[in-house]
Amino acid sequence: MGNPCPSLTHSLPDLFKTMLLEIRIKDFAIIDDLSVTFGPGLNVFTGETGAGKSIIIDAIDLILGDRAQTELIRSERDEAHVEALFDISAVKSMHTLLEEAGIKSSDTLIINRVIQRAGRNKVYINGSLATLVTLTEIGSRLVDIYGQSEHQSLTRPEEHVEILDAFGGFQGLREEMAKAYATWAMLKSELDGLEAHVKKSAEDRELLSFQSKELDQAALVPGEEEELKREKDRLQNSERLLSAAAGAEAALYSESGAIIERLGKLIKELEDASRFDPGLVKTVEGLNSVVLSLEEAASFLRDYSSSIESDPARLEEVGSRIDLIVKLKRKYAPTIEEILDRKAAIDRELGDITDYEEKLKELGQKLKEAGEKAASVASELTEKRKRAAGELKKKIEGALEGLGMKGCIFETLIETDTNPDGSSRFGEKGADRVSFLISTNPGEEIKPLARIASGGELSRLMLAIKGLTAAGRVPTLIFDEVDTGISGGMARVVGSKLKGVSSGNQVICITHLPQVAAFADGHYFVSKTETGEGRTVTRVKELKTADRVEDLARMLGGKEVTDTTRKHARELLEGADKG
Repeated sequence: MGNPCPSLTHSLPDLFKTMLLEIRIKDFAIIDDLSVTFGPGLNVFTGETGAGKSIIIDAIDLILGDRAQTELIRSERDEAHVEALFDISAVKSMHTLLEEAGIKSSDTLIINRVIQRAGRNKVYINGSLATLVTLTEIGSRLVDIYGQSEHQSLTRPEEHVEILDAFGGFQGLREEMAKAYATWAMLKSELDGLEAHVKKSAEDRELLSFQSKELDQAALVPGEEEELKREKDRLQNSERLLSAAAGAEAALYSESGAIIERLGKLIKELEDASRFDPGLVKTVEGLNSVVLSLEEAASFLRDYSSSIESDPARLEEVGSRIDLIVKLKRKYAPTIEEILDRKAAIDRELGDITDYEEKLKELGQKLKEAGEKAASVASELTEKRKRAAGELKKKIEGALEGLGMKGCIFETLIETDTNPDGSSRFGEKGADRVSFLISTNPGEEIKPLARIASGGELSRLMLAIKGLTAAGRVPTLIFDEVDTGISGGMARVVGSKLKGVSSGNQVICITHLPQVAAFADGHYFVSKTETGEGRTVTRVKELKTADRVEDLARMLGGKEVTDTTRKHARELLEGADKG
């Protein structure tokens, strides 16, 4: 990565309220290292074709958020830098925008754009890394560049409403419209959300009620599944259990020669023998204890045998119950305990679902009132726009006549959007779609501005509009070769018009006409020169009075600068000073 472009510095005189103060361009196209300081009023660039005037405008475009092209990086360099310094002390909305973007705000704004050949581009605003989206939003409020090939505000129909409203002075009404629309949109969103929730709640209530009822009817008990499985096993093996229990009882007690009977005889014999040897007494006692245990076991087996019976109906009932539990476990939770927890949660959720009818009614009424309010403001805007459109037509046609476009017809088409029911379909700007139409020659069909064939006509129309809305939204206006297709006396009219616009805005203009350049407050001459290394670079020199005479004389006479052309140049400057 190359070295960053050095930070710009600039002192601000008390009355210096212009917007673009300085631009620094490094390794961009045929510019190696260039710094230009701008002043208030009308700033004019002159110079031979191909000297690099439009490259400077391209660099400003980058500062405003235009897409970067790596081929514009100067050959044999890895990156290009464009840096600009603005005075934003008089633009309160810019401070708010910067703060919302998390960028430190002050009375000055420094934008630095770095274009890298590897394709990684960076944007810095007041030293903070920023996105291209943020840069574009900021740039759109600082500078408006107009050129024949530029897609700027005049050819964008969505901007025509802004021009009309700026001309009519409807800023206050527009703010009221935006506020009314925001209120309506918020209520609409809230009502839509509540209606969706109510619909979902109704569906949920039906499902939850079914689930709660299903689990109520199941009447599950913790641990019952294990007990049911054991019972099922017993029922399925009843014959085997009966046979085993009855056989064991008979062997122990009831059959001839049973174990207990035989043990009784053995104990009798040992008791008799113990009279001769007391050492047998403990053994006899132990055997008596065994007999007692065996008698208890036999008694249990006798009772157990009498309780065992085959019960197919019960076996089917137990199997069905187990199947139900398995089904509910698959549906709700892995265990009975968790199913019961889910049942409790379902019941709580059912209890939380309330009737939203009253809330819906209340919101619906508020939305209706907000819609009526917004529609009323939109209607007022429509009426005022229609009246302003008539006044704009007269003033634009008059201005165009003064700019040599006599017989032009300028119209403002206002189309009010409506819903299928006939109600106003409003937005934050009202309910109107505004389009500017023009016929530049008598007998020609009136058509949208974007379809105007002549760049010169479009240039003069822009100049006429900017002259009427000079106190508009963007403080710095850049006109790239606004004099295209203009010559002679009309050139002086264009220069005077640019001078008039610059009384309320900073204007930067590229021109080839001395009649226009004569009106400049700041005059910059752009030239190409070869370095000692055989490379071509662009240079910019701010001209003072004597140098301005020479440049105007060059523009008047071409390469041949004579005393006559110098005299004519001085007359142009004197005439411009007089207005």
